[in-house]
Amino acid sequence: MSEPMPTIFDYMNYRDFLRDYYLSRKKTSPSFSYLLFARKVGFGSKSFLPHVIEGKRDLTQDSIFRIGHGLELDPMCMAYFEDLVAFNQSKDADQRAHFFRRLTSHKKATKARHILRSELKFLSNWYHSTIWELVTIYDFKEDFAALGKAVHPRISAAHAEESVTLLLELGMIRKEKQGYVQSDRRLTTGDEVRSQTVQKFHSQNLRLAEIALDKIDPADREISCVVAGLSKAGFETIKRKIQIFRKELADVMAQDTRSENVYHINFQVFPTTRYDGKAP
Repeated sequence: MSEPMPTIFDYMNYRDFLRDYYLSRKKTSPSFSYLLFARKVGFGSKSFLPHVIEGKRDLTQDSIFRIGHGLELDPMCMAYFEDLVAFNQSKDADQRAHFFRRLTSHKKATKARHILRSELKFLSNWYHSTIWELVTIYDFKEDFAALGKAVHPRISAAHAEESVTLLLELGMIRKEKQGYVQSDRRLTTGDEVRSQTVQKFHSQNLRLAEIALDKIDPADREISCVVAGLSKAGFETIKRKIQIFRKELADVMAQDTRSENVYHINFQVFPTTRYDGKAP
């Protein structure tokens, strides 16, 4: 398997990026040369790229496009590459400040997309959040069948192992000598998330509540309902108080380091009428 190309968002100098790309390819394929590198990105002279990397030559807009196309940069990487070249080659302080802000914006957008993808992957199945907590309080000794049995409703050993692997990959847990620990004690999807994946997660939690109503002893659960007629303003007030209370609960959970079981705490408030003040 070939070594992956260096990630351009890790660089603040495009010459370093091109040098590391070349060295990475050379490491995995000793026959790779500056001539092959030049041909890959559409140049005939084998000295062109070494001179660019060494700072003896600059890139033009045409050569930026050729290199980006030859390295198969996606649109986000290409936009960053263009701004990075402009930042490095600009002699004007105001222009450099402008392109520095653009590079910072690219990095923030890329990080946000990565975090969002990670959260959506985590929320793809309800048991990932349970495993996230459970592995920190239960030393299952890498027995994934036992870990799956400790989840309620029970999940398979394969699903339990898949979940632990995902959490490690996302950096949400890490393994230490004493066992697994969380990298962060808090997780929230925010107040107004509308993703289909997040909706699926909430739907799964509603089904879990239905199972708990039938299978869990009342002493070990709290499921209640209040039915009330509300104005729009009243509804918004309750919705806001639930959001505040949820964040207060997150503080309590972050400080509670002596976990004994894992709980899913759901909040639901939704209309059961569509009356607009007029007789139907």
